[in-house]
Amino acid sequence: MRVVPLLAVLLLAACAQPLDAGADGPPDDGAVLAGRTFLSTAVVRDGKPYELFRGTRLRLTLDGKGHVGAAAGCNSMGGDADLSGGRLRMTGDVSMTEMGCDPKLHEQDALVSGFLQAGPRWELAGDVLTLRTDTMEVTLQDQESADPDRPLTGTRWQVDTVLDGQSAGSVPAGATAFLEFADGKVQGHTGCNNLGGTAVLAEKTIAFADIFTTKMACADDVDKLERAVLATLKGDVTWQVTADRLTLTGPDGHGLQLRAAQK
Repeated sequence: MRVVPLLAVLLLAACAQPLDAGADGPPDDGAVLAGRTFLSTAVVRDGKPYELFRGTRLRLTLDGKGHVGAAAGCNSMGGDADLSGGRLRMTGDVSMTEMGCDPKLHEQDALVSGFLQAGPRWELAGDVLTLRTDTMEVTLQDQESADPDRPLTGTRWQVDTVLDGQSAGSVPAGATAFLEFADGKVQGHTGCNNLGGTAVLAEKTIAFADIFTTKMACADDVDKLERAVLATLKGDVTWQVTADRLTLTGPDGHGLQLRAAQK
């Protein structure tokens, strides 16, 4: 008489337990996105294909700790987010750096920031992530398959943007500055002069020392580029490679963005 009710209680309790979705959790809880970076492959706005500013892609990074970061060609932005239920909800303000760029890039930054704050629905199919609102759809692919990180060493990195902490400037037309790393050394070109020196690589930093250059005179705009390159290659500099982009950032905020040169 007493055994039957006890068995019934145990069975009911077992049935009430949620199904084990595995270590990654259910497919819409955001765990499947943790620690991944995605690059845009297509943008649709108001039902029509939307062209991003030339040479740019949207980059979305999810660190697995509740933080979402994005970049749209100029400034970096991000904030805390809730990815549960197949929706990306920013749980606070979206912060953004304040570099000066082309006005079209600022418009693109604002578009992406607004899109993230609109709480887009998300869906992952293989390595393709789709984000949708009522007016905009962004398709992205996992960076590891879309555009793998280039190795820091053995790659020619060509300077295309100069960072001074508050703004981003382009390289003068016709000037080519580049860096190459190998065997604890750096060599390259400032846009005017050849350069060389010591570059000790660590996981997140490069320690530059004994940088030297040839002594050719440069036009004013190219001389400004040379000064920016040399100002970056001092002491311990933070480095980060994402796909074909290398960012070098000095402790004073000065830095360079470089792109892997085509072979």
